[in-house]
Amino acid sequence: MPSVIVVGGGVAGLTVAHELVERGFEVHVHDARTTWGGKARSQPVPGTGTQGRRDLPGEHGFRFYPRFYRHVIDQMQRTPAVPGADTPTVDQRLRATTESAIAMVDEDTWYRFSRRKLDKPYDVLEALELFFQKLDIDTADSSLHGLKILQFLSSSDARRFGQYEQLSWWDYCQGDLYSPKLQRLLRAVPRTMVAMDPKRGSARTIGTISMQLILDFAQSGVNNDRTMGGPTSQMWLDPWVAQLRSLGVQFHAGVPCTGLDVADGRICRVRFANGESRAADHYVLAVPLEAAHALITPELAALDPALARLRASDVEQLVSWMVGIQFFLYEDVPLVRGHTFYPDSPWALTSISQPQFWRELGLFRRQFGDGQVGGLLSIDVSDWNTPGTFVPKRAKDCTPEEIQTEVWGQLKAALNGRDAEEQVLTDELLHSVHLDADLDYGGGLPPRNTSGLLVHPPRSWEVRPEAASAIPNLCLAGDYVRTHTDLASMEGACEAGRRAVNAILDRTHSQARRADIWPLEEPAWLEPWKRLDAALYQRGRPHLFEVMGLRTALQASDVLRRFAAVTGLTDVDDWLDQFRVSDMVDTLLARLGIR
Repeated sequence: MPSVIVVGGGVAGLTVAHELVERGFEVHVHDARTTWGGKARSQPVPGTGTQGRRDLPGEHGFRFYPRFYRHVIDQMQRTPAVPGADTPTVDQRLRATTESAIAMVDEDTWYRFSRRKLDKPYDVLEALELFFQKLDIDTADSSLHGLKILQFLSSSDARRFGQYEQLSWWDYCQGDLYSPKLQRLLRAVPRTMVAMDPKRGSARTIGTISMQLILDFAQSGVNNDRTMGGPTSQMWLDPWVAQLRSLGVQFHAGVPCTGLDVADGRICRVRFANGESRAADHYVLAVPLEAAHALITPELAALDPALARLRASDVEQLVSWMVGIQFFLYEDVPLVRGHTFYPDSPWALTSISQPQFWRELGLFRRQFGDGQVGGLLSIDVSDWNTPGTFVPKRAKDCTPEEIQTEVWGQLKAALNGRDAEEQVLTDELLHSVHLDADLDYGGGLPPRNTSGLLVHPPRSWEVRPEAASAIPNLCLAGDYVRTHTDLASMEGACEAGRRAVNAILDRTHSQARRADIWPLEEPAWLEPWKRLDAALYQRGRPHLFEVMGLRTALQASDVLRRFAAVTGLTDVDDWLDQFRVSDMVDTLLARLGIR
């Protein structure tokens, strides 16, 4: 079988190795790090474990497995927890987060999310209004934003790519029309789970993923929002690598790739920092965007227009920072059984208390550290360009100690009640802190971040490559590659890896089954609305809401009643109860002269 060199041992590279080795290929995986898993790997704090306990578990950021993560979960379902043994698979180590919460820094607000099944457009609007009411958001603000959510859900793919890809999410949502309070939420919420900046990210990408997250909260069940039942490397990545080794994958760690050489229009070998080189039949570049950009030479760009576009792009404009910090506590502080969002925190924080999900490993203090640590808050810091409150500087301009001070202060401001007896976090609880090891302060401030994340600016889809390069024996795999997932995440990386595998299978004329790839799904009841919008877009017409003059409509009931009036319905209440959507769309198509 053909040989394949995979440069990069993150989720994308490991996915490529997994899919190819199962199909009989000879696979070599190289990574500059000495550990596997890329941004998803755990970062044990050296020297903190005593008397047989593991080192305290640091990480790049907490792990998050929402409902639409199908590729990663499938990979886990094919990885035994103990390689070579008849044991449960790694996906059985996922734990459901049954609730979430919002904590506001500037006021005494603490709100727990509850899931509610959404079957009709009116349900979406009503659920959003109730949510915003809990946060004391003005009705005019919440209704307008609810309309923009419903407009996106009912927009066709053609409009999303042709129109919304050209806009930022902020401009699409008409962010400048909202009150300062909702503007803060609108800026912060997309950043709390994934590295998306509403003013920098395209409306198409942020809208698509936001709809998935909204729909997650409209479902019940254990698969909506999950976390891992222990440190990621221990519970998933280590068993995965061990399984791949047992299948024949060969791993080469600790030496960076320095270049890909070209001969006769193909890649002929890969060079490494130790002076060695290696050749194979096929090559997969599965490194982060910045690393891939640095490896695209003029020779490579000359062979592939997509690589030329990527090489000519300004990577700094394509990426942002989402970096983790862990606070190890003497006692556990569970907060809620899930993630807590801090939407008005200057640095856009999100947290999760992890030991409550790791119970099956045993008591945290018996498993990790020096026996004194009983709790762990894992925090994602998503805004590195806004001055802090307690340290009035951007996070990028702070020392690690200043970052610790500011994040701890923001957490206390949001979680501690005004009553001294209601303090959730106190300084006496704090044992130690770990900041993401991918921040390199060796050159001073600001640090160098080796784990930047794509933020999908408007029109960035045009410069992002497909997994199959025009070079006949080179493929790309990373979360910047074009995918259905279209998100800087382990799911996007996993899907990109599968796309690279399928390209190699096609190029080698393999008879093996292709790797499964799934599109993102939205409810079936939206399809008639999307069909209507596709017809409108094809004729150069605005979205239905804009056709009807609803751009600034403020009440959900007005939307429904005006829609009923346009379609000629007389029994509005009956329509609201039954919601005969197919009849509505057919009637409206006829009224607009569209078939």
